[in-house]
Amino acid sequence: MSARPDGLRDRAVLLRGVNVGGRNRLPMAEWRRVLAGQGFQAPQTLIQSGNAVLGASGGADDIARTIADGIAEIFGFRPQMFVLTEAELSAALDHPFDAADPARIHATFLSPADADFAADRAETLRAPRESLLLRPGHLLLHAPDGIGTSKLAEALPRLFSGQVTTRNLRTLAALRDLMRSRQGDGASP
Repeated sequence: MSARPDGLRDRAVLLRGVNVGGRNRLPMAEWRRVLAGQGFQAPQTLIQSGNAVLGASGGADDIARTIADGIAEIFGFRPQMFVLTEAELSAALDHPFDAADPARIHATFLSPADADFAADRAETLRAPRESLLLRPGHLLLHAPDGIGTSKLAEALPRLFSGQVTTRNLRTLAALRDLMRSRQGDGASP
């Protein structure tokens, strides 16, 4: 994906831990207004758990810092977040779990991309029908019996040395499709 002459590129933003259990409330309409006010182009949100697509220039760290500053100022908390390109979303969507329901496959994004992983501990928590695949920048977990019953899914944030956030592949595909749909309307390169 190349940048447009104005230097903007579409990015997906994944926030961790917003609108969960009444904590870190972030109304999506208000968040879109904050993002637009920060100069991000055509921000769009997807579901209520802190997913957005927007046009931005600069690197992922600078974009994340700007967004976190705006959320802290307006909403009073500073969430962890991941700012991803379409290629990074597509890499997570490319999986080896044949005929699996995308809602039962979860990508856990890692920061730093090479965060240490307690693989031995993960193996002791993995249910017999679950599968793991660790790649640079993300881990894929196929939990055919659901993530809500997976001891491994619950423990994943503690098995990495860095920050993590997790989304199912259905959500990631919707974000990627949203990014691609913007390419035809001038909102994306």
